[in-house]
Amino acid sequence: MKSTLWKHTKDPYEIFKLVLENPRIPKTEIAKKFNVNPKTAERWWNNAVKYGIIIPPVFRRKSYLNFREYFYFIDAQDPHALYEELQESNDILYFSVQTGFANFQVISRCPLSLQSNVVLSGERSNYYVSIPPNCTFKESISKIQNKLKNLRELKPFPSPLIYQKKAFGPWDELDEIIYREFSNNMRKPFTHMIESTSAYSDKIMKWLRRRHKFGDTITMFFPEGERSYQLSLFCIETKNDWLLIDLFSQLPTSSVFYRLGKKLMMSIYLPFTLEGRFVVRKALSMLQKEELVDSYTNSIVEYYYRP
Repeated sequence: MKSTLWKHTKDPYEIFKLVLENPRIPKTEIAKKFNVNPKTAERWWNNAVKYGIIIPPVFRRKSYLNFREYFYFIDAQDPHALYEELQESNDILYFSVQTGFANFQVISRCPLSLQSNVVLSGERSNYYVSIPPNCTFKESISKIQNKLKNLRELKPFPSPLIYQKKAFGPWDELDEIIYREFSNNMRKPFTHMIESTSAYSDKIMKWLRRRHKFGDTITMFFPEGERSYQLSLFCIETKNDWLLIDLFSQLPTSSVFYRLGKKLMMSIYLPFTLEGRFVVRKALSMLQKEELVDSYTNSIVEYYYRP
């Protein structure tokens, strides 16, 4: 589905597919693939990023023992004051002010001792991020409804939301430095990486070649731009990860799944419409009646900070 924000001839979903296949694909290569001049390809890419249609690739590590991340959902007395306070911390990876079952979320590299009431906490499993189909939101609702009507015909698959039972190695200090440079931008220029990490080019290339063994490169897609959607975090008690992943991977926006112990967590981006707010709860309500989901609740992310 071509975005209403998008005024160019090439569907941005086609650009998204190229970046999925090769996260570090040069803009000149994008130009060759689409048989256009490099300036045109650069303009397409820059606008896709500017409008938030494509979120450039980031890198997240799998849940090996030496890579664990610690998630906290808390009920803070003053969430905004905590938001300002935590911006000074070096160990915090992400935090957000929310409304719902918790009013604040923190992701940290190490366990935290928090003064606020902790509603839910745990170590994160591996992530699973959907590759959204190229369709309208209405079409995705129809797909979800059809699947709900034919639950018995759906084929289960093993949950990808697993915990690695050992540490990953070899992993040295330079690997860690390269990871931190790449974590929020996998498209950083090679020369920048050499200068910022002081690593030899062979070391960086080796890291890139084996990265699939210890992590995932994540590129996200939002047909109408990320700002056109409300980020909702659903906390679900279920043993049917595969079913939730199957259903909500039909949405035309990227969806993020992971586990915190017994809880399945879903980060879902929905339109600011009644229809958008309706679809997930309706599906979860039906699954609860079918005893495929035990319970569920959610929070809405108001604003966040990522150092």
